[in-house]
Amino acid sequence: MELAKVFGYQVLDSRGRPTVAVNAALSDGSTHTARVPSGASTGAHEAKELRDAKTGFTERFYGGKSVYFAVDNINKIIAPAITGLAPDPTNIDAILAKLDPSDDHHTLGANATLAVSLAVTKAGAHAAGKSLARYLQPTGNLLIPMPMVNILSGGAHANRTLDIQDVLVLPHGATSFTEALSWIVAIRELAVIKGKKYGATHLIADEGGLGIAFPSIDAACEFVTSCISEIGLKVESEVSIALDIASTEFFDNGKYNLQTIGSDFTSSQFVKFITKLVNEQPIISIEDPFAEDDWAAWQEFMDVAPKNLQVLGDDLFTTNMARLERGITDSCANAILIKANQNGLVTSTKDVLDKAASVNFKTVVSARSGETEDSWLADLATGWRAAQIKVGSTHGADRTAKWNRLLELEATEDCEFAKPF
Repeated sequence: MELAKVFGYQVLDSRGRPTVAVNAALSDGSTHTARVPSGASTGAHEAKELRDAKTGFTERFYGGKSVYFAVDNINKIIAPAITGLAPDPTNIDAILAKLDPSDDHHTLGANATLAVSLAVTKAGAHAAGKSLARYLQPTGNLLIPMPMVNILSGGAHANRTLDIQDVLVLPHGATSFTEALSWIVAIRELAVIKGKKYGATHLIADEGGLGIAFPSIDAACEFVTSCISEIGLKVESEVSIALDIASTEFFDNGKYNLQTIGSDFTSSQFVKFITKLVNEQPIISIEDPFAEDDWAAWQEFMDVAPKNLQVLGDDLFTTNMARLERGITDSCANAILIKANQNGLVTSTKDVLDKAASVNFKTVVSARSGETEDSWLADLATGWRAAQIKVGSTHGADRTAKWNRLLELEATEDCEFAKPF
């Protein structure tokens, strides 16, 4: 079976901003579509998506955010190079890397390369007669990842109603994905009801979390733990809190600036602040507690962090092999967030995940704030045997598409549920 036609075009993401879609048609008449996401809180070291403003072209209504040049690169450069070939992701990704040998895919655009890479991977699964998850893991039970789900959102996702980006929950006491998701839905629904007294229950963040203002991070954590308890679940033994600090967003001139409490912190002071927070709250995972290039703070924190705490690098690593290898060598974290569009190709994203897993880092496959209705992320996380998955909240079709796909995989495939904690 061969790639009969590869065609790129512009569509919209969940924020109503342009993004890239690709149709990969096979010689059997089938068509396989992939749409790529885009982040709001982006790390400086991510692969570079190509938007038209970067080329000097500003489309009237999208203000330079359109992706026509990236689409042209697909249709005029990539498609002629791969049409007629078998839908072999390893081979096609190697060709894409040759067409754009830059480390960050800035020449063709990581949004262009990833869209093609994903569409070809989906086409390869079809050609093999398998689901995408089973194509990625041909034998043995599939591992359904544990959901890490937004309840409260702030930072770049919710106009900084909180200094930090998200307060999330991890239902590590659940025995199945189906049970875990039901717990999370109940927690979020109670948070909506309880949040009415804060006057912001209808402010929904980019990823579906509730944008409620709190006077401190501690107060936000205590609100979520009260929701967990009030639905009849046990805090810490059944459900714990995860925080996405996204500290690069408020790191400036060597200081961490928390506007809510009106305080600036040096790196060492902020290490003490975060250490106190994780010791006093039922926090099992903390993401990007320090800025993306403040390596010394990460090292200092790892020396004093609770041994059972998941210290998760997102902006720190940006799904980049070289940065992960430095983090491993310098003992800066013990877990990595995996985002395909930070990397730009499916196969090299998997290489980063495999490297992390080989040194016992926990792996969390993640969506972006600007998502689409595609569900391929659920299959990637499952087929790659990631310990956890993070796609936002349980609000909005762009999020529920991934949760529903995981429910489908658990119901229809030979699976087991991940227990990373």
